[in-house]
Amino acid sequence: MQQYFIEEIDGKFRLKQEDFYHLTTVLRATNKTIICINNKDAYLCNFKYDGKDYNIEILEKQNRDNELKVRIELYQALIKNDNFDLVLQKATELGASAISPTIFSRNVVKIEKSKEYNKLIRYEAIVKNASEQSHRNIVPEIMTITNVKDIKINNDDEIGIVCYEKCDDTKSILSIKNKIKDAKTIKVVIGPEGGITTEEHHILLKNGFYSVSLGKRILRSETAAMNILSILEYIIEIEG
Repeated sequence: MQQYFIEEIDGKFRLKQEDFYHLTTVLRATNKTIICINNKDAYLCNFKYDGKDYNIEILEKQNRDNELKVRIELYQALIKNDNFDLVLQKATELGASAISPTIFSRNVVKIEKSKEYNKLIRYEAIVKNASEQSHRNIVPEIMTITNVKDIKINNDDEIGIVCYEKCDDTKSILSIKNKIKDAKTIKVVIGPEGGITTEEHHILLKNGFYSVSLGKRILRSETAAMNILSILEYIIEIEG
């Protein structure tokens, strides 16, 4: 069933323009049952369109919360467009609460300041579509572009994880499983195609992060993001 994030205006549910277009022009819907999300709450609704105006009738409020109980912030290196888009989509499906395009020394992709706003708007559209497809109760926040050196652990109920190849400071994720379960916010850092520099790694450790290995093999940046988010989802949602 199609899901849409809507606004309530003057007591009525109203669709975003692009969603109205999708329903009426792409799907050619005139009378259709849909799910509407307003302020994280899900409603089963009936959409009716007479060719001029539309009405959304609430049939029932659904007892549904598809969100993780922990806030996950993904600090993903800027990588080539198609791969970054894939990370946005899959991170949304896997429960990320916020995603920040992140600058590393070895980033291949760089965004000009003049194009930054349009890029972030495009990223927001991708996570919105992925949230609707995966029946999220929220749309993940697209945070402003961040430099990796500025990411810090600020509170006792936060934990930071940087995915890094095996070294003396690197731990198994199982060794911090209980800390993950106790956290209210998990910050995850994923490096670029060329990897995280030693300096950047040491700065993250100094800023309160745990260095975690994802196994013996070297993973592509987009694969590492999906891997760690899947592991976190299992620890938080399945193991509880």
